[in-house]
Amino acid sequence: MEMRNMNQMQKAYKPLNCSQIMAAGSKSFYAASRLFPARLRGAATIIYTYCRLADDLIDKGGTKKTLESLRKRLDRIYLGKPADEGVDREFAKVVMKYDIPKELPLALLEGFEWDLDGRRYESLDELTDYAARVAGSVGAMISVLMGVRDSKVLEAACKLGIAMQFTNIARDVGEDARNSRLYLPESWMRQVGLNPDKWLENPVDDIRIRSLIKKLLEKASSHYRASAEAIFLLPKDCRVSILSARYIYEEIGNELKKHSFNSINYRAHVSLSKKLLLIMTSAKDATQSMLLPYFKKEFSDKSSLQSNLYFMLNPIGIKFRGRRCSTRPLNFLQRLNWVIDLLLKQAERDKYQLVDSRHPPRQ
Repeated sequence: MEMRNMNQMQKAYKPLNCSQIMAAGSKSFYAASRLFPARLRGAATIIYTYCRLADDLIDKGGTKKTLESLRKRLDRIYLGKPADEGVDREFAKVVMKYDIPKELPLALLEGFEWDLDGRRYESLDELTDYAARVAGSVGAMISVLMGVRDSKVLEAACKLGIAMQFTNIARDVGEDARNSRLYLPESWMRQVGLNPDKWLENPVDDIRIRSLIKKLLEKASSHYRASAEAIFLLPKDCRVSILSARYIYEEIGNELKKHSFNSINYRAHVSLSKKLLLIMTSAKDATQSMLLPYFKKEFSDKSSLQSNLYFMLNPIGIKFRGRRCSTRPLNFLQRLNWVIDLLLKQAERDKYQLVDSRHPPRQ
């Protein structure tokens, strides 16, 4: 039964290429990724698709056997003998070409194991450990792809991933609760007089829950700020994409604020016009950073994360092949036009899907 379910899921993805899977999974992240320079765009899409398919296998009826299968497949990927499943062959080429440490996808799978265990989080530190695995690891992989080897920049990439995961958690509190999942720190809930188990049985909107969503978004904002300077140490032609992803995700929190932090009955989203504005803002900020004389900055955030993020610094001790990311001249206007066209098509497709859902075909 287990193998049949996995095979059915793989077949379901067979007609789709990596870009289609990525577009279906996260429209905001997909749009931002298309601003990557052509030399990295395909590899970045493969990394995201690998993570997305693994997540789907776990999230949609996965078991410990599913997870063990994913770990064995990862072993084969790093041995250069990938299975003919999902995007294993394509991912194997990427990890070999860009020397991506195995500890990073392993950390991702460990986070998925925590989901399978139904783990809940007592403190912010514990939640940070989880977010670092399921999102910080992806940020680190993308950074390695761009040729980053500096430990501070890699740590900042992990913090950016953590910020995005905190934003996702804040946005999805209601949806997660209706699926019997709780990610808010339980100590926070008790501090405001909420019993986590009882609230999960009946997840209603409450001013106290809103205060915790606001608090988590404030923690996300601190991580966005901590990672900000590192973005301007990335290769020049990669900055617009990462800035766009950061600004669009951060805007989800701003949308929640407009709705008084009610994510029980409302799911925040960023409008097309706002996404375009944020992409243009990213282009402006990235261009300004290129015009300024380059100098190595010390990070303003001297504090370290008080959590067991063993993999944040572990990859630094691994011997890389010394490849550095070149900074070819930007062809930004062409990429921007492509993204605008993509967003317009997505908005049009969403409009028709909404109409179809309101008027289902007659049987």
